[in-house]
Amino acid sequence: MDIKLIKNKNLVALVICFCITIITANNDFYMKYINADFYKSYELEQVLYEIATQSVYTVVGDNASEKMLDYKAEGRNMISNYTTANVFVINNDSKEVYYNNISDIDKYLKTVTESYHNVYEINFKEKTMYLLNSNSDSDKVRVSTNYFGNLAQTRKEDVTTYIAIPFIINIKEMKEINNNEPLYVKYKEFIKNTDAANLFVGCKIIASTIIITYYLSMFILELSKKDILNKILKKILLISLAFIISLLQSKIYGWSIWYYFINTALLYLIYYFGFKILEENSKNNIHPKDYAHNLIVKLTSLKMNNKKIYTIIKYVWIFIPLVIIQVIIVFTFHSNYDLFELSVYTAPLLSIALSVISIFIIKDKVNKIETIRNGIDKIKNGNIEHKIEIKKDILFDDIVKDINEIGETVNIAVEERLKSERMKNELITNVSHDLKTPLTAIINYISLMKKEDIQPKHINDYVQVLDKRSQRLKILIEDLFEASKIGSNNIELNLEENDINQLLTQTLVEMEDYINKSKLDFIVNTPDKEVYILADGKKTFRVFENIISNILKYSLEKTRVYIDLVESDEKVHISFKNISKYQLNFDPDEITERFTRGDLSRNTEGSGLGLAIAKGLIEAQGGELKVDIIGDLFIVNIDFNI
Repeated sequence: MDIKLIKNKNLVALVICFCITIITANNDFYMKYINADFYKSYELEQVLYEIATQSVYTVVGDNASEKMLDYKAEGRNMISNYTTANVFVINNDSKEVYYNNISDIDKYLKTVTESYHNVYEINFKEKTMYLLNSNSDSDKVRVSTNYFGNLAQTRKEDVTTYIAIPFIINIKEMKEINNNEPLYVKYKEFIKNTDAANLFVGCKIIASTIIITYYLSMFILELSKKDILNKILKKILLISLAFIISLLQSKIYGWSIWYYFINTALLYLIYYFGFKILEENSKNNIHPKDYAHNLIVKLTSLKMNNKKIYTIIKYVWIFIPLVIIQVIIVFTFHSNYDLFELSVYTAPLLSIALSVISIFIIKDKVNKIETIRNGIDKIKNGNIEHKIEIKKDILFDDIVKDINEIGETVNIAVEERLKSERMKNELITNVSHDLKTPLTAIINYISLMKKEDIQPKHINDYVQVLDKRSQRLKILIEDLFEASKIGSNNIELNLEENDINQLLTQTLVEMEDYINKSKLDFIVNTPDKEVYILADGKKTFRVFENIISNILKYSLEKTRVYIDLVESDEKVHISFKNISKYQLNFDPDEITERFTRGDLSRNTEGSGLGLAIAKGLIEAQGGELKVDIIGDLFIVNIDFNI
C-alpha cells in the first residue's frame, strides 16, 4: 500500500469505513445464491407453482360457463408457452387430459423419467407432491417446495399434474430458438442473481483484504515505535466498535442501497468526533475523567468558529431515540417477541412524533429565512435604514448582524455622497455667483470700449474677441449656475396649464434665423390642435431651446431634422431626430451627464451642460427625457403626463 495514502488519515479512514460497511452488509437475497442449484432455486419453484395452479383449469370446469372457458383457454395458453418443460394433466373423474407434448400417459412417464432431470407428480385431491426420478431406492419421493410449500394444497379438484423439467443444457438451447420462453427467462434470472451474489461476496473479500493489508502495513511501519502494543489495542478496539455498530445497522436495513452511504458516513463521523478527540486528549495528557469537560470546551469552540456544524450536532439529539429503538429491535428479534412487536409498533409512532418536531424546527428556520429575504428586498429597493429583526438563533444571528451592518454602511456612504454632492453644488453656485460681478463689469467696460474711436484700428479687433469670449463666459456661468440649482433640487417652478404645441412652435419661430443659416431641413409634425400639459412655460422653452441649439451645432449639413409631437390618452411624446456630424461613440446615458459633450475633440463651442439642464428641468416637472442612438442617428425623447 502506498505510504502517502497511509499518511492521509482522513481519506484512509473514509476507505476503511466503507470497507467495513461492505463487509457487514446483510443481504440474505444474494447469500442464498452462493453455490446455488437451479433445481432448488426460487426461480424454478416459481415455474412449478405457476404450472401447477394453472394446470387444473385446463381439464375442469363447465363447458357451458363462459368464465370457465376463459380460464381454460388462459391456462392452456400459458402451459403451451413452456416448450422446454413437458406437462401432462389428467382429470381423474372425467379422464379429460391436456398436454403440451406427449399425449399418452404411459409413453410420457417412460420418456420423461429417462430424459428429464426432474419429474414432479402433483395430486390435488390427495394433497401429495412426488419427485419421480429421484436418486433414492424408491420410485418416488414425497417433496415440497421451499418457498411455496406443498403445491398440491393450492387446489382441491381430483386432478393429477405431471411436470418434467429438462437438463440445463436443454434449457440453454432456447437462447437460439426462443429466448422469451418462460423457463429460459427464469433460468436467466437465476444466472443474473448468481453473478450478483458472486460479485457481492467478491466485494466483501476485497474489502477484507484492504483492511487486513492496511493494518498489517501500519503494524510494520510502527513496529519500531514505542508503546506499539497500546496503539494496536486501541485500533483493534476502534475497528471492533465500528463492526458492532455496522452489524446493528445491517440487521435493520442492510439490504438497502442507502445502508452503504448512511453507515459509512456514521462510522466516519464517529471516527472524526471520537477518535480525534481521544487522540488529542492523549497528546495533551488529559485524564479520562476530564474527557466530558474537554468535549464541552470543544463544542463551545465549534459554536464560536463553525456554527453550521454546531447546528447540525445540536439537532442530532432528535435521532437518538430512534437509534435506541433500533438497538432494542435487533436484540429482541430472536428473544422476546412481545417486546419486539411493541418496539416495532412504537418506532413508527416515535418517528412520526420526531418528524413533527423536525417540521416545526424547519418551519421556524424557513420563517426566519423568509424574514431575512424580505429585509434584504427592502434594503435593495432603497430602504437602507431598515433593520432585520428575528428571534435569537445561532445559525442566523451573524448573518442578520452582517446584513444590518451592510445597510448602515450603505446609508453612511449615501449620506457622504449626498453631502459631497451638496457641497459641490454649493461650491459651483458660490463660484458662479462670485464670477458674475466681475464678469458684468468686464462686459460693461467692453461695451464702452466698442463705442470709443480707438487708435490704432486693429485694437478694435481685440475688443471684438474680448466681447465674444466674455459673452460665451457669461452663458457658461449662467448654465453652470442653473445646473447646480437643478442638481441640488433648488429650482423654482411655476407649474400651470400650458399649450406644449404652442411652446414648441414658438421656440422654432424664435430660432428661425439660426435654422435658416444651418443648411438643415427641419420637418416638424405636430397636431392641429392645442395640447395642454401641467408645466413651467419658461423652463420648457429653455429645454426646447437647448435641444435645438445642440441640433444646429452637431448635425451633419444638408440632412433632415425630424421633430414630432404625438398626443396619446395619458402622455404627450416629443421626439427630436438628427444625423450627427461626429461619430457617436459614447453611451446614451452619459450624454445627459453634466460636462459631457458629443464632440469629444471639443472643436465646437459648448459647455456640455445643455442636455443635463434639459433633463433636469424635464424631470423636475414630472416628465422624462431619454437619449437613444442608432448609428449616426441621435434621438431625444421627451414624455409629459397629460
